[in-house]
Amino acid sequence: MAKKNKNVDLSNLPSCAAEFIELVIKRMKYRRKVQQDVQAELAAHFEDELKSCTTTDEKEQKARKLVAEFGDVETLAILLRRAKKRCRPLWRTVVARTFQTIGILILCFAIYTIWFLTGKPAITVDYLSLLNDMSRPQVRDEDNAWPHYQKAINLYVEPVRIGVVEELLSYRNSPSRLDKVLKFTDLNKDEQAKTIQWIKENQKYWDNLTAEQKAVVLKCFQFNSVPVFKKASTPRYITFNEMTTYIIDAIKQSELVMDFIYANARIGTGLPKDAGFPDFELTDWTKYNKIPPNFLEAVSVAVLNEWMKRYNDLPKSAYSAITDTEYEYLSTWMKSNEAAWQEFVTGSLKSYCYKEYSYKSDKESRSLFDVVMPHLNNLKRLARFGILHCHVNLKEGKIQQALEDCLAVARAGSHWQRRGTIVEQLVGIAISALSYNEIINIAGRYNLSANELKHVQQQLSEIYAEGYPLVNLEFEKLAFQDIVQHVFTDRGHGGGHLVPKKWSQWIYNENDFEMWKDIGLFTPFSTAISMVHVGRDETLAKANEFFDRSIEIAKITPYERHISKIENSERVLFTLPRYRYFLIHNFAPALDRVSEIMYRCKTTHEATVTILALKRWKLENNEYPERLDKLTAVNYLKELPIDPFSNKPLVYKRMGNDFILYSFSYNFTDDGGEPGKDAYGQVRPWRDNGDMIFWPVRK
Repeated sequence: MAKKNKNVDLSNLPSCAAEFIELVIKRMKYRRKVQQDVQAELAAHFEDELKSCTTTDEKEQKARKLVAEFGDVETLAILLRRAKKRCRPLWRTVVARTFQTIGILILCFAIYTIWFLTGKPAITVDYLSLLNDMSRPQVRDEDNAWPHYQKAINLYVEPVRIGVVEELLSYRNSPSRLDKVLKFTDLNKDEQAKTIQWIKENQKYWDNLTAEQKAVVLKCFQFNSVPVFKKASTPRYITFNEMTTYIIDAIKQSELVMDFIYANARIGTGLPKDAGFPDFELTDWTKYNKIPPNFLEAVSVAVLNEWMKRYNDLPKSAYSAITDTEYEYLSTWMKSNEAAWQEFVTGSLKSYCYKEYSYKSDKESRSLFDVVMPHLNNLKRLARFGILHCHVNLKEGKIQQALEDCLAVARAGSHWQRRGTIVEQLVGIAISALSYNEIINIAGRYNLSANELKHVQQQLSEIYAEGYPLVNLEFEKLAFQDIVQHVFTDRGHGGGHLVPKKWSQWIYNENDFEMWKDIGLFTPFSTAISMVHVGRDETLAKANEFFDRSIEIAKITPYERHISKIENSERVLFTLPRYRYFLIHNFAPALDRVSEIMYRCKTTHEATVTILALKRWKLENNEYPERLDKLTAVNYLKELPIDPFSNKPLVYKRMGNDFILYSFSYNFTDDGGEPGKDAYGQVRPWRDNGDMIFWPVRK
């Protein structure tokens, strides 16, 4: 039928009828199939009406009459089109309307997307000024510790990069690193004997060097570098530990040290560029042909002697007494930092610490997340230096000065615990913990007098005379509000929407952002995420709910949370759909963990004060008390130390001529004083499989 309609022949009709039909079809402006059907129907109508006509003229007249009866062509075309639409199947109507609706929706979505992408945030609140105003105390500037800390930071002399001082400090902070270092005691007896014999046979080469030449070589050792001259015109170096290993391997295999090193060692292509390295002297040796004969043998003797001395006596833990080796190697560096340490001590004696917060200077769009705090790492270095200073004083028999060093560190830590950001508070806790641990160790290793114990106890108690500070979340709350004003528009449905380009610059680092943008996937992805995210008002409401909940939980001890099965703030956060609230998921800190750390440090502080009081009692009564409440009865303690993991006083038991003091720790169970351990069986503090032991001191 379709094929037949397609070939409708109008040649049998009068010209006026054919022209009329063609004009009607043209004016219909409808689908070709429908036009063909209408054309066939009109042609059939004319043919039926003209059957009775016998002549051409009669057909022409009759056709003109029929055309006139049809009326206006435009009107007829419209009526025919409407009739055909009414007669079409329902499914065709549904499909047509569906596509029309989809088209309209696509157009609307395109307009909405353009509007969405062109949205801009409005920065209306200067949160940095607000934060600085909130944290600025109303006291005299003379009582501010920060200028002294800043001066101490400026005066502090860093140890030579990758030099021997830095190496020894790393072993004290992480004694396990010593396990990876080859030591003389690691050799068997035969290897030790061969090494000693080799040194004796080659000692003459080292002795032949002048005092100036020896000084240059030993200066290189301070940078953990050993000079070599593979070619007479080019001084180069090997790292100290590598050189030691190659020399020992050559001796073990009874090979010539020089040949073995040149064949196997990774020799640097130049000399270290650190300030103080004697590169000029070494270059001068090659320039004027002053390289000592048998230099590699001579320097190998010096390396082995240095190696046996350097690694013979190093600390077994971070709290071990300073060794003779450390004392020898660190003394010069320690003296160069005496002025910095005295400024640190002066700062610690001030009543408060205020430092104005500031942004990175090189960023255009800045929020509180761009506040810079480079001083914190320097403060931690100074605090660790203070503990080392304490060890040196103990080595020299200056116990009172050592205790004052610890108190200075404790006071400095308290300054930063009262600061606005969580990062500063955590740094303050870490600094304070250094002092508490060292004070407890001193009390365990040395026989302190009653006056010394009382003095330290009073000083520690006065640090938190107004109460121990728990976590302060005001900065984090303000920082999130600042982020919101940087990534949301401030009007429209829901109070405003996420601006795709803005939030993505905060979430991703610069390299990731550029990569996504280059491959062309970033804009569709970020736009889709932004459209799914809740509006500004609901984002702020949920964030405030999260922070308020965190503040409430921070006031509750871990034990109360445990027995009451209180859902922590992080679990509340996880109940929020991730894509609908991804801004909160990405920027909300782990506040519950921070709160627990605060309670741990508070407990350590109270335990330290209690231990000092118990030691005083022992000196004055020749035995420890049966119970802790005897200390409060005679004002040795103002109040009993409370364990946040049991909501009871710390467990105290008299054990012969000693005592034990511990917390239940994270399993909320009294394990009878059995300490918690890691997966390797090593005793570790604050574990969930044992108690946290404050006393006796672990050997």
